[in-house]
Amino acid sequence: MTRVLIVDDEIYAVKGLVSGVRWDSIGVEGVFEAYHAAMAKEVLRREEIDIMICDIEMPEASGLELMEWAAEQCLPIETIVLTCHSEFAYAQKALQLGGNDYLLKPVIYSDLERVLEKTIRKVREKRKASELGDLYLQYAELWNSRKPLLIERFWEDLLERRFRPDRESIDAALAGCDISYKDIERIRLVLISLEQWEKPLTEREEEIMEYALRKAAEELLPILPSGHVFRDRRGHTIAVVPVGDDERLGLSALCKSYIEACRRYFYGRVSCYVGEPVAIEEAIRSYLSLQNAEYRNVSRMNAVIELGEEPLDAEFPSSSQPSMLELADLLEQGKRAELMAALEEKLGQEALSVEALTAMYHSLLQVVYYALHRKGFSAALLYENESWLDAKQAAKSVGRFRSWAEKVVEAADRLLSAQASSSPVVQKVKAIVAERLNEELTREELAAGVFLNPAYLSRLFRKETGMALTEYILQEKMRRASDLLATTERSVSEIAGELGYGNFSYFARQFRKVYGETPHDYRKLLKRAK
Repeated sequence: MTRVLIVDDEIYAVKGLVSGVRWDSIGVEGVFEAYHAAMAKEVLRREEIDIMICDIEMPEASGLELMEWAAEQCLPIETIVLTCHSEFAYAQKALQLGGNDYLLKPVIYSDLERVLEKTIRKVREKRKASELGDLYLQYAELWNSRKPLLIERFWEDLLERRFRPDRESIDAALAGCDISYKDIERIRLVLISLEQWEKPLTEREEEIMEYALRKAAEELLPILPSGHVFRDRRGHTIAVVPVGDDERLGLSALCKSYIEACRRYFYGRVSCYVGEPVAIEEAIRSYLSLQNAEYRNVSRMNAVIELGEEPLDAEFPSSSQPSMLELADLLEQGKRAELMAALEEKLGQEALSVEALTAMYHSLLQVVYYALHRKGFSAALLYENESWLDAKQAAKSVGRFRSWAEKVVEAADRLLSAQASSSPVVQKVKAIVAERLNEELTREELAAGVFLNPAYLSRLFRKETGMALTEYILQEKMRRASDLLATTERSVSEIAGELGYGNFSYFARQFRKVYGETPHDYRKLLKRAK
């Protein structure tokens, strides 16, 4: 017999499934209930559950997060995913890539019964293998379920410099991933940049759709056993494609198909930045070059952009070479000691000339300026209350250059660290939003106002504020609406119009999302409280 757990924050939806599905006739002996992810985890720890019926959209922790937790715990459960969004039809196929079935809410009981019967057969097949004592199959299945996580960790560790990018270290890191060095000896990296949603989405909906975008990338791009699609700590979606597969399958054409699928099915505009073929030991430089290309691109959107093409910005300084980008990345991450160690390696070369030191002087300044500019800081801030050596003075000796470099790097690091939570870019975006609350602002318009790529701005804003840009705009508009409801006698329609909402019903729905009440009821509550 089979045991089922139903997880949904709508209690009546759970009760409806419990009473409406013919559990006995399809072979279910136990049905358990949970009304949020934390409660579901308690049940899963306590009971032996075979099948979990789980809603995607839940407060605090989504159904996807619960599924990821179950996978990390190696729980042998099958999952049936529920959602109320009909526009997720294409996401159905993406979610099924992980072996999950998918149903739209409100659930038709007969449809759920059919899906349950199929899932129960799958559960019974696994039990049969277990009863036969085939321990190897059990461990093989567990390994296969965890293998993608191990591969993803390998690529993250490589691109974040958690081990040295040499053959010996890479071989050691691959030992636990069941991947041969020869399979990934040469690769292409693809940075998938989400530029704009073409319809309003809440922050939770954005997270779910971004997950579906990554799953669709795994399907549409040539991601074979040695490749992978993952999200890095900076919020980029990165695809790793072994060289050979890219040419055989036509990587550029597949990227175009993926971009079109995202627009048609996910209401999202994306661009694909395609790196040049590199040895795996050079993956870090390719990775940083892709980030740099996205950061500088403010003119080409919804496109495939190959780094082998003409530069996006011909006036960008020579410091855009990967070695300089690596130094800038170390500075941005606050890894001052590693940056100075890299400089020291260059200074340790024999027979350094005045010309070489002068070139290093200008290169280091470009690194510092670049890192500051990415965070929205003016290079002029470096020179406040400071007197620096010029190139001629700093290049007189290695010792003098080293002293100058240490002070410059320390000053830049101090500036980035002290103002990490309030960069000028984010401050300016907030000011633009405040000034234009009566308009329907888009990410593209805000990005143009601060001269940044929309995708880069979205990630920077989310990282510094913990909030999606669209969610911030909504909250600011509704906060202004709340103030007007509390301090004026203006009609709700007038307030909606002032904030740029031509549709009163839509304004009321948005207000209720933020405050949990309609504008009329909210005003009544305020008056009662006086």
